[in-house]
Amino acid sequence: MVYGISSSSSAETDNGTSVIKISMFLEEIQRRILLKEHTQENLLRLLQLVSPSITYSDLSNEEERIKAINKLLNQAHPSNFMDNIDAENIHVDMKAFCAKCCEQMQMKSSKKRLGRRKKQSKLQTSQENKAESVIQFNTRQKWSHLDGYVRPLPPEKLTSGKVLAPLVAYQCINARGAIAHGKRPSLVYSWENVESCRGISVMDVFKKHGGFKTISGSKVHDIKLEIIENGPVVSHSFIPTTSFATEHSKSIVPSRIKKHHYCMIIGWRLTEYGEAWLVQSYNGGEIMDIPVGRFSIDETIIAPKSSFVNLTWQQGPYFDRDMTLTKGWHNVEEITLKLSANELGKFAETFGDKDFSDAIIEKIRFVIRDKNKNAHSRSCSIQSLQWNKRQQVWDVTCLFNDKGSYPLLEQNLSI
Repeated sequence: MVYGISSSSSAETDNGTSVIKISMFLEEIQRRILLKEHTQENLLRLLQLVSPSITYSDLSNEEERIKAINKLLNQAHPSNFMDNIDAENIHVDMKAFCAKCCEQMQMKSSKKRLGRRKKQSKLQTSQENKAESVIQFNTRQKWSHLDGYVRPLPPEKLTSGKVLAPLVAYQCINARGAIAHGKRPSLVYSWENVESCRGISVMDVFKKHGGFKTISGSKVHDIKLEIIENGPVVSHSFIPTTSFATEHSKSIVPSRIKKHHYCMIIGWRLTEYGEAWLVQSYNGGEIMDIPVGRFSIDETIIAPKSSFVNLTWQQGPYFDRDMTLTKGWHNVEEITLKLSANELGKFAETFGDKDFSDAIIEKIRFVIRDKNKNAHSRSCSIQSLQWNKRQQVWDVTCLFNDKGSYPLLEQNLSI
């Protein structure tokens, strides 16, 4: 029932909404505010007298809430009820009721914001303590499939710095892609991608792939946290000296001596001289110790903004499926897919001209890919296919070809 104002007792207004007699309208207002607590729920019930479609979401929006309250106040204004001696008192009570409800909502919202801030503050303190307590850290140890993994690699020693920035940027992206994928990817950004970006900066490469974030001012804790949570980062400020370049001649591009020499930081360790960043050489041949704070190494750090969990890091063909509720599928040896007749038809397309018997006999490889997180995928082959009469579905049992994966399950970055 939608309540409206009418000078007559007609059952309908011009727009077709139902109306009730004036006295009933005021009585209903009284009923909905008298001895009622000043809660969001009671305010919603009151406003639904004239705005039946209003929701809790609308009520949370200050602009929508004020609009609905003003509509009620206008329709219940005493000037519309000249013959009712209680109209003015009801209007005053109703206005006060709405004001107190709004006040309570604002207080509740403020408490929630304060709670979130406290929670964020505790989390930040916890994270800082976490970084503080870690004496040494190497992304290759946390994500063991990164051990010895650097892609792409240049075909020869670099003499020009024009491809150094895109090379290091794509090495960082591929490393983080491997983290998202949970194992070494078979589909990566290649040297051809580097060559196509010749002359552009690390930031520009990251911009093409979801954006970047910057940690400036040698904030060691922030840099450590980023590496612990999300993987390698790129130093945009490292300036090698002549003596450092001589000591690490195979890892330093000659034209970048005493200039910004972009490099990927994969962790840190405690040496006899203090803390040092673990810096991966661009050619994959060396991990250099560079003391924290030296050579401007940590003045400007660039990191990808994306987690790359929505990118595919494995070669197909693919069978896309929502794997959200299939717990533990990343590490089992086999899996049985429950497919409807329609889904089985789409599954058959994965094998092209081959039928299911050929796919089983020949152990034709394909990839199960989570359609919600494309980075989560595993290669497998069909072991058996049979009709499940009880459940009225096709049971497709698949054997995985790998030893499992350990993908990024909780996204620490915006996608």
